[in-house]
Amino acid sequence: MRALLFSGGLDSSALAWWLRPDVCVTVDYGQRAAKGEIAASSALCSQIGLEHRIIYANLSSLGSGSMAAKAAANGSSAEEFWPYRNQMLVTLAAMKLMPEGATEIILGSVSTDQHADGKTPFLKSLDRTLSLQEGRVRVTAPARRMSTRTLLRTSGFPYELIGLTFSCHVHEYACGQCNGCLKHRECVELAYPRSRRGTT
Repeated sequence: MRALLFSGGLDSSALAWWLRPDVCVTVDYGQRAAKGEIAASSALCSQIGLEHRIIYANLSSLGSGSMAAKAAANGSSAEEFWPYRNQMLVTLAAMKLMPEGATEIILGSVSTDQHADGKTPFLKSLDRTLSLQEGRVRVTAPARRMSTRTLLRTSGFPYELIGLTFSCHVHEYACGQCNGCLKHRECVELAYPRSRRGTT
C-alpha cells in the first residue's frame, strides 16, 4: 500500500494526481487550518477517484508559530514553524497504516522548502529510521528536487482543480495573507500563465 500525506495544498495535490496512491491521508494534529485541509483533501480525492482517510491526533499543545496561534519557537526558520512536524506526520501515518500493509509513506516536499525536515538529508534519515523498524515502511519524496511550479507542470495537474486546493496556515478558509496563501497564489501564476488556462 502506498500512502500519500495529503494536506490539499498544491504539492500534495499534484502528487495525488500524478502518482495515484492507494490512499491519501490527512492528519488533523490540532493545526488551525485543519478543517480547511480536510475539506480540500476530501473534495480533491473525490474528484480524482482516490481513497481518503483522516487521522485525528490533537497535538495543539505541542505546536508553535502561526499554525498553532502561538509565538514562534526558538530556532524557527519561518513564522509557521511547528517543531518536528514532518516527523510527527510520517510517524502517525505509519502507526495507523503499517498494520494494514502500508509499505510507503509519500511526502510532498519540494526543492524550495525552507525547513530542514523537507530537505534531502532529513528525508533520507527518516526513510532509514522507518525501514529499520517493524513493517519496514519506506519514506519517499518524489518531488524533492522539483519546485512547486515544475511539479504542477510535470504532474499535469489540471488548472480546473486549482480552486479545490488549499494552502492557508491560519484559517479554515483561505485568508489570502499568510505565507501559505501567498506562496499558493505565486505558484499558480507561475505554473499556469493566463494564456494557458483552460488548456491543461
